[in-house]
Amino acid sequence: MADERATLPQSGSAERAWRFAGLALVLVVAAALRLIGITWGLPDTTHLFSYHPDEFHSLRGAFSMAFGDLNPHFFNYGSLYLYLVGAAAALAHGGIFASISQAVPGGAVLAEAIRAWTLDARVVTVILGVGTVAVAYVLGREIWNHRAGLAAGLLLALAPLHVLHSHYATVDVPGAFFVALALLLAVRMVRVMTVRNAVWAGVACGLAASVKYSGALVLVAPLSAWVITSADARRGGADRPPIGALVLPPIAALAAFALTSPYTFLDWSEAWRSISFEMGHMRTGDDPWMMAAWPNGWLFHLSGLALGTGFIMLAASAVGLASGLAVGRREVAVLLAFGLVAFAVIGNAAVRYARYEMALVPVVAVLAGGLVSDDLFAMVRGRLPAWGMAAAITALLAASAWGAAVLDQRLLRELVLPDARELALQAIEREVPSDGTLGLISEPWFYQPPVDYCNGGEALCSNPTWREYRRPVRGLLVLGLDPDRLLLERPAAMVVTGWEIDGPLRGDDPEARAFMDALAQTGYEVSSFGGAMSDWSQRSRPPASDWLYPFVRVELWRAPSAGGD
Repeated sequence: MADERATLPQSGSAERAWRFAGLALVLVVAAALRLIGITWGLPDTTHLFSYHPDEFHSLRGAFSMAFGDLNPHFFNYGSLYLYLVGAAAALAHGGIFASISQAVPGGAVLAEAIRAWTLDARVVTVILGVGTVAVAYVLGREIWNHRAGLAAGLLLALAPLHVLHSHYATVDVPGAFFVALALLLAVRMVRVMTVRNAVWAGVACGLAASVKYSGALVLVAPLSAWVITSADARRGGADRPPIGALVLPPIAALAAFALTSPYTFLDWSEAWRSISFEMGHMRTGDDPWMMAAWPNGWLFHLSGLALGTGFIMLAASAVGLASGLAVGRREVAVLLAFGLVAFAVIGNAAVRYARYEMALVPVVAVLAGGLVSDDLFAMVRGRLPAWGMAAAITALLAASAWGAAVLDQRLLRELVLPDARELALQAIEREVPSDGTLGLISEPWFYQPPVDYCNGGEALCSNPTWREYRRPVRGLLVLGLDPDRLLLERPAAMVVTGWEIDGPLRGDDPEARAFMDALAQTGYEVSSFGGAMSDWSQRSRPPASDWLYPFVRVELWRAPSAGGD
């Protein structure tokens, strides 16, 4: 008897050790996939801003803090991530942080800060991205069991959309972390309905909104948790939930938002201009060619969620959801409620970006993880052989994981290879005379070779501080899509990117067609730069443009006489 008592704790300890090892392995995989290629497109001696169009905005909080102002003066989304980036920059690069107030525009200090802080911000994103994988594991474990949690964590760790955007200093992956955390706390409300659990769920909802305003949609999770337990109480299956658990989550969310994005209220007039702009942007859209290619927003986002795994992972999540509901797992309804609301909102918007799907990716992973719980086996016991069900489930999840891993490999390979913009710049410096002119369709921005050190597009290039960094490598002519100006000016070379031209050509835009016809008539020789992933943009139904930030296609058209210096 003594021996039996001695072995039980050892057995339990061994099981806990194996469980911890499994989770640790999943988190290591998640971290490795998100750190490989983390330096892609960072500012360097050729370009002041990174090759991601939105990353500079994540540094607003750091710059404001360096100048002694806690107001980020940027309200297109909440301030929490900006403050996290500012804190990380101050801890990692305190020397630069302290010297910003004396920095001279055009000098090295500001440029060094942009590079260092962009990397700091990306590291913050990686940490929260890996944290989301951990939350997905806990969600799967709480709804089903450890096995389902591991499957959910692994599927999210491999999810290509989450992997790619975890390389960026943007709000989408951090926002998804707080959304997943709010879902976890709402699930715990279903299991143990207390005011305390409800308040913490509300706090997480407020933090999600403080990163990205649309995170406020997750407030539907604690609300649905209260409704579920209230329905159970009416059927006599549970105690009636306290009314405070219904009323307090929105109040706690507002308090958490106000504490972490205070200047949204303290500087309301400026904040409202940005917020109203974003609301109008969501109604009207910003890319008519993407809207023409994908007129149905729900189909666009459904296809985006399936990218990398076909529809296998979505099918797995649907089966996991159905089996959970069939056996009475009320917690699954919380995920369903949020998923339906979030999908309806993004599908109804006139803007087509894959990053809007980010908060749904953990939900899909957790539901798919439910396949390896005991629910399906309980439903089909006696109807199908256990070995057949196990084989089908294994094949379904393995196919999802394999498809994601294959796309991850392609994404990461191109993130670490020389960027098409870098190769095109080398060709320009080598083949276009130093006194020659270089034609562009638009002001130098993220999708073009860095032909000007200030590569922030029209907005940043005209800013008084950043225009001090304008250092074109050749004389620049911004021609738009004007074929007459092209033929009149006859620059020594012309830069054309797929980002600028593929959409209009796919939509048979007459202006774009006339410009490319005129370019073909010049007799210029053309060189093309860009990896295999950049070919996506030429499809009749291309993926969302934010899949393609690292994978642009660049063409350099140059006059035959243009050679080396």
